[in-house]
Amino acid sequence: MHSTTSQIATGEKDIFYYDLGGTFCMCEWKWDVYEYWSKVISGFAFNFAHVIGTFEFYVLTGNTKLLIIAVFVNEMIEELWLTSGYWGFTLDPPMDMEARYDSLIRDTVCCFLGISLARKFGKVFKIRPIIKAPMTLAWDPKNPHSVARWLKFVVQGISLWQITLVYNADLGPHNFNPGNILLLLAYASTIMIICYWNVNDFPDCTRRHVIVWHLGWMVFSVYLFLYTINPSFDSAMYLIFVVECSASIALYWFDIYLRWNVNGIRQIVFGSSNPGKDSVGLLEEDVKHVIPLSCYRKALDIVDNSGEEKVSVDALKKLAADLHNTPDPSSLPPSPSELLLTAIKTIIRLIIMGVCCSQPFLWDGPQYKRHWCGNPLVKGFNGCAKYHDEL
Repeated sequence: MHSTTSQIATGEKDIFYYDLGGTFCMCEWKWDVYEYWSKVISGFAFNFAHVIGTFEFYVLTGNTKLLIIAVFVNEMIEELWLTSGYWGFTLDPPMDMEARYDSLIRDTVCCFLGISLARKFGKVFKIRPIIKAPMTLAWDPKNPHSVARWLKFVVQGISLWQITLVYNADLGPHNFNPGNILLLLAYASTIMIICYWNVNDFPDCTRRHVIVWHLGWMVFSVYLFLYTINPSFDSAMYLIFVVECSASIALYWFDIYLRWNVNGIRQIVFGSSNPGKDSVGLLEEDVKHVIPLSCYRKALDIVDNSGEEKVSVDALKKLAADLHNTPDPSSLPPSPSELLLTAIKTIIRLIIMGVCCSQPFLWDGPQYKRHWCGNPLVKGFNGCAKYHDEL
């Protein structure tokens, strides 16, 4: 990457082949840090799809560690795929390859923003994952370990992923992208189909609870994708930070609203009038079939403390019932310190939104325009296509 005071690299054949990543690097020129970060921040690449992708898979799996590993494995596969002569999962030509900073910074940051937002969403709406490891050979759709539930996960995950790939922002900022309307409608409809398919599969939740968290999932997905129809920012990264911060603030205060149980909102959302019995364990009658791991841990504590050699099944059932009837701290009214912390987090998010609205780093020079590597040109031509024609 060259200094802005140095000679600008042009679209010559020898230069293009030396830099397939979109950075227009000339090794003999000085590295420009400001220019680098401007290119990192600018463009409308596949950013929004990375946010919604990790959001949807957290809702399905509830496993943060698995998703973090998957994010980096995905980026590794995209790079290793170049050994086949193509780039990416859609077999794009090498000249359409992402720049290194796209893969290592923008994609991963967007993925982590999606995970962060999904974790807040899951905590507030008390969602249950559709699958749990390890998988067993049972065919009970109410058992998250069963083959039936894992097959559901595969079908639902692949369906949502393929719909997400419809995302396209080739026209760049301040332009109408009609394809993203189709994306939004298809995605929302698919979540409603998934809700209908899953509604009877969670015995520890009411039907209302399952329907509400799927509706919330649909609303948040629509909210995220809504900004891609006619982007109002010059940078997708800044827009994503604004959208994520605003959604996080909404979740912060909706959680407070739920915990205060204003106008009986907890019964409306969870289908239960007793806010003190929203626990994470199984119901007492479920212990006849499955004993929660927490019960075993408690039983071991009893053995260690009392010197008994064994604990009866009745004692384990009582422990399970006690666990179920123990109030979940997140269901109790917020304390003054929690309210103060929520206010501080809200202020921090508002500051981030203010900085992002000012868009301090923007690159308006030549870079690729394709949706995989983004960076549409302000001057109105596609750098990738222009240089490809010259070759």
